[in-house]
Amino acid sequence: MSLSVFTNSQIISLDDSNQDIFMNFILTPDENNQIQGVQTYAEIMMTRAIALPLQPGIDEVTKKMILAALADLETGDRFLCNRAVIDDVEGAEAKYYLRIVGLMNDGKGRTAEQAQYEARNVEKEFDIVTMPGT
Repeated sequence: MSLSVFTNSQIISLDDSNQDIFMNFILTPDENNQIQGVQTYAEIMMTRAIALPLQPGIDEVTKKMILAALADLETGDRFLCNRAVIDDVEGAEAKYYLRIVGLMNDGKGRTAEQAQYEARNVEKEFDIVTMPGT
């Protein structure tokens, strides 16, 4: 399985060897020690990322990728972490998740659910069409 991280304009995909390191050392678990799909950026995340030692699962390229994604955020910005497999960063699915992040961070105070609803149902680019019989 992989973990995809969507920031304001960055998408990174982490595989089994590095997603656990990212989730356990960069992100802050909730009171139940779970990682939520919507994260709120705090400077401590960048501090932790900078301090990540190169090790199996975190090579120099992966660390730079994580640092670039976090550099895309300001304190208080929200970003998504989910299991989506993004094969095409220019594709509709990638744009959809980036749009949700954009809607969450546009200063209008939308919840993740409101941003998702708007991306799916209000904006024409991401209209979801149900096929008959599904």
